[in-house]
Amino acid sequence: MRRIDAIYDLPQFVASSLVRKISANKFRLPATDRAKYQQLPDHVIVRIEEIVREAYLEAGEDVGGDLFHEHLWQQALEGRRAMIASGELLPPTEFRRRIGVTEKRLERLLGDGSLFAVEVDGAEYIPAVLADAAHNLRRLQAICQIIVPAPPMSRLDFLVSRNGSLGERRPLDMLADDRGFEVLQPVAAAWAAEWSRTSVKVYEGVHETEPINVPPLYTAIAEIDPRRPLWARASEALHAHGYHWPLGPYPDSRRFTLFIERQTAGDAGLTPEACVQISVDGEDIRIRVVAASGTTLRTETMPAGNHRSLIDIAKRVIAYLTNATRA
Repeated sequence: MRRIDAIYDLPQFVASSLVRKISANKFRLPATDRAKYQQLPDHVIVRIEEIVREAYLEAGEDVGGDLFHEHLWQQALEGRRAMIASGELLPPTEFRRRIGVTEKRLERLLGDGSLFAVEVDGAEYIPAVLADAAHNLRRLQAICQIIVPAPPMSRLDFLVSRNGSLGERRPLDMLADDRGFEVLQPVAAAWAAEWSRTSVKVYEGVHETEPINVPPLYTAIAEIDPRRPLWARASEALHAHGYHWPLGPYPDSRRFTLFIERQTAGDAGLTPEACVQISVDGEDIRIRVVAASGTTLRTETMPAGNHRSLIDIAKRVIAYLTNATRA
């Protein structure tokens, strides 16, 4: 949960340890561990506990059994009801009145991610801060579009919380001037990417479904915005300085399969997106792209060139598919 170390300027190992202890103790830091984090004020500990609890709930994680899960959901629901009572969350009609748009325009803004809504008791409410004329609303809506991959309450938390990557300023405080907005955009994009991972696994042989109980020859994982095109994400996973294992050397396999999958933060399940069957035949590389459902998308042949290692060939194939999609 790297957003905590960013918000509170903590070393990643400290933030990770803190999250583990909180999540393992019914979302409260054990009193016996409080002294280990004495540099953090009580109100910061309380806020981190809330962040961890909200993240688990919004991701649908198992948080300790049905009764406890229901208790936490009830707590979160009561908190959101209180936000409605205090005016922090507004019904669409009131929100629309404040920003002066039609119902159709509001639907469009919600649809493209410029605004977002929180569901409470089966109805949607929009954070009042998104209508606050004290902020540059055009820029605020642009940031909202960037952070769409995160759950709505997490987006709100990002916007209103101080962030270590922004010099302890809130994203809302970075909208007024050009330089602040310029700094904020990549920080928002990096934060949004943490909510989704794209993985590329390489297995020896030709497969249409991922082998079971067989370790992949190679795995690459990177945190990437899921709205980016499939092949662009696969390419970044193979090239980015993220998780790569093993480091080599790799077997000189002439037939292998790439499985591309996506995972949402907090969700243990993987979403298969595609598999790419690759056969190297002399100077040619034969590619067969298969959709997650098992439907063949296309079969193509491309020159092998000077790329001979398994990973180099995989990168070349993904680059070829990326360019073919753009054409």
